[in-house]
Amino acid sequence: MIRVQLLDEQRMELENFRRQASSEVSEKALMVLMNAEGKSVPQIATLLKRHPHTVRYWIKRYIAYGIKGFNRKFSPGRPNKKRKKLMEYIETILSEPPTMHGYQENVWTVPLITHAAKRDLNIEVSKDTVLRALKDMGYTYKRPAKKVPGTAPSPEEKRTAICHIVDEDCEIYPLDESHFSAEPYLVQGWFKKR
Repeated sequence: MIRVQLLDEQRMELENFRRQASSEVSEKALMVLMNAEGKSVPQIATLLKRHPHTVRYWIKRYIAYGIKGFNRKFSPGRPNKKRKKLMEYIETILSEPPTMHGYQENVWTVPLITHAAKRDLNIEVSKDTVLRALKDMGYTYKRPAKKVPGTAPSPEEKRTAICHIVDEDCEIYPLDESHFSAEPYLVQGWFKKR
């Protein structure tokens, strides 16, 4: 038979929690309070019209984890070492473009990060794991945009440079001026949220 022994502070915490929580979560706190007052699991189940297994489950969760145990999202499982290792790795590689790591792309994508993690860390991670890690780290994906790099020369500097290379009698008509810069014009895709 389960019997919860509550200190005065715990009882007050549960009663405050009941007033602030939704009815579903409030009911879980009520189960614990009723048990602490001496009611058995079958009696609580009858009064609240719940199955005894449900009542027993939530009382045990409270005993093990306190009020945090009422939250279904709370997982007391073992820490995910693989994701922690992946997050540390992502932090280092996102500071540089993929070209610095032997790839031909200018933008980090989820499949590229997955491949890099397998190659460099020798760990298999899914695309979902990478996405969750990026989200947890506060990154958001912005599509690559074409733009002139900040270090690109001005039109006057380009004309001067061309005049030094070519005779003055020659005229040049570029079809696409973006090709005058040797630097990539794609902005890296993953950015920290502001």
